[in-house]
Amino acid sequence: MNTWNARKLRSLLFVPADSERKLAASLRSNADGLIFDLEDSVPEKDKATAQQILSAFLMEYAEDMRPSLLVRVNGLSTPHILNDLAAVIPHRPDAIVLPKCRGVQDIHRLCDYLSAMEVALLDGNWDTGIIAMATESSEGVFGLSSYRNAPMRLRALMWGVDDLAADLGTLSSHDGRNLTPPFTVARTMCLLAAAQAGIDAIDAVSTDLCDTERIALEASCAKRDGFSAKAAAHPDHIDVINQAFAPRDDEIGWARRVVDAFSSTGAQGVVKLDNLMIDRPHLRLAHRILADVEGTD
Repeated sequence: MNTWNARKLRSLLFVPADSERKLAASLRSNADGLIFDLEDSVPEKDKATAQQILSAFLMEYAEDMRPSLLVRVNGLSTPHILNDLAAVIPHRPDAIVLPKCRGVQDIHRLCDYLSAMEVALLDGNWDTGIIAMATESSEGVFGLSSYRNAPMRLRALMWGVDDLAADLGTLSSHDGRNLTPPFTVARTMCLLAAAQAGIDAIDAVSTDLCDTERIALEASCAKRDGFSAKAAAHPDHIDVINQAFAPRDDEIGWARRVVDAFSSTGAQGVVKLDNLMIDRPHLRLAHRILADVEGTD
């Protein structure tokens, strides 16, 4: 059984797969998930070497790895993706992170690849999840509505900044600390598409590697808006992200009071809590908060 649904993932750390030093160091991180990266962080000439390095690393450490094991492969349009999958599927990754995803049609194609690899390499005894990097092009942004009836392997949508900026032809995605309008739209649409599909939404990595105050603010805003996790490009970002996504005592207390209010009255519609009327959406949110804390719904 993979661990994507077994516990809450708040922080996901990208780790270059061609660096033995960084791979080893990642095991000391407090990240809930490690995304071993075979794509953007690996030069084209080193793709095959990175596959070998990552495969050897996972052979030694995957079985006892505490964080969820995730791998960003190269895109479907590249000649590398089948070799990427062949290198990592034997080590039972929790999920494959698919870059440059244009819509649900790309998810179906990756599902076919995964099913074939799992039968050939694992006797069909594994169910690899998928995280789609869904806003790395304008085509991907317009394809967000297609995930509504996506295959069950799709576990989350992640929005991205740098590839979308390149596609739009802009040098900056921010005005100071604030996203410019095109990127605000992409972020919001990714969040709404994930909610429509009933899966997690993951906030993008920060473009600032040194400003931990900014990382904390971005993570807090992501949690406020409904993202379930945030990706990181540096280990120093992980602790502030985990702290931002941890349920606060007042949130937990509110959630328990909402559940108790509905349980004690047997109400099916609306109950009064203090001076407020709360209804079923509040109960659903309360269950979601408690599930993050207690691991059950």
